[in-house]
Amino acid sequence: MMILKEQKLVFIKTKKTAGSSIEIALGQLLKPGDFASPLTNDEERLRRGKRKIVLNSVKLLRERGGGKVRVRDPHAGFEVVKRYLPDIAEDCTSFCVERNPWDKAVSAFYFWMHQRKLEITNPTDQFAGFCRAQVRYFSSFGQYSENGEVVVDKVLQYDNLRTEFDDFMKEMGVEAVSLDSVRAKSGIRKSKRFELFYGDDWSFETVDQVAKVFRREIDVFGYDIPRA
Repeated sequence: MMILKEQKLVFIKTKKTAGSSIEIALGQLLKPGDFASPLTNDEERLRRGKRKIVLNSVKLLRERGGGKVRVRDPHAGFEVVKRYLPDIAEDCTSFCVERNPWDKAVSAFYFWMHQRKLEITNPTDQFAGFCRAQVRYFSSFGQYSENGEVVVDKVLQYDNLRTEFDDFMKEMGVEAVSLDSVRAKSGIRKSKRFELFYGDDWSFETVDQVAKVFRREIDVFGYDIPRA
């Protein structure tokens, strides 16, 4: 999560949607009094000179949260902003990014395996197991919604992110920021062949498993199974 007071922006970092890249790109704008959740050590090196702001952000949320909120959670939802940081986010425009669930699930699978240093020897079967047990952890709908309704001002779409992000930044008067040179966590996903995970004719059980987990996102944004 990030709040930029001068630019009047609140960014909610959803899962597997290039959130780290966005926070690194926006990081150059951070000033004292802004808010920024911690990134990984490697990612923090890419937004040099901002460590004190991050530490102060953690301290502030710890003081205001009173033990009721995970102060270092990079995926804190809009509810945290609303409840604990309303003064910092006053008059700000909030935004996040969402992604086609069937694409997100595959990306999440590779990320999950990479984080645990697990070898992918049978992607079809291993992905099926992932969908049964872990994919539910990657739905971000609750981060930017309340009672089933989207509460952030803008939801950018991952499959057209660079264009939508650039357009949104221009709309907000922030033209010095681009995602062109930032790619955090790149290179983890080894295959974009959906048939390995969902079948040539999209007949594998994983299709419905993903649809069940991400039903709210599908209903709100009209996602359909990817065709490429």
